[in-house]
Amino acid sequence: MKKMMLPLSLIAALSLASCAPKYTQATARPVTDLNCAEIKDELGKLASIRAEAESKKGVSKENVLFALFFWPGIVFNEVDNRDVITKVDTRTAELVKAQSAKSCPAN
Repeated sequence: MKKMMLPLSLIAALSLASCAPKYTQATARPVTDLNCAEIKDELGKLASIRAEAESKKGVSKENVLFALFFWPGIVFNEVDNRDVITKVDTRTAELVKAQSAKSCPAN
């Protein structure tokens, strides 16, 4: 039994580490401090983070691993992904608003 717990613990730890992408607004610079190039760069990063979170929703490899080894992890993964997407969408809206206020080119 002890021999079985180590591999299962390792698989669970690895799958937990590969959950929702990390995004925190606390470390983001205020929108008013960004110039047009920085806004464009951050919008690209946010689009990448959102795409990664979207790919890890639903029937993903992470959720399949959670289903096999730790089924409550599916719920946590879905909630984490939803939170990341909400935060990214909020920040994106702020940046788009600032982009138009500063008369930055759209692309």
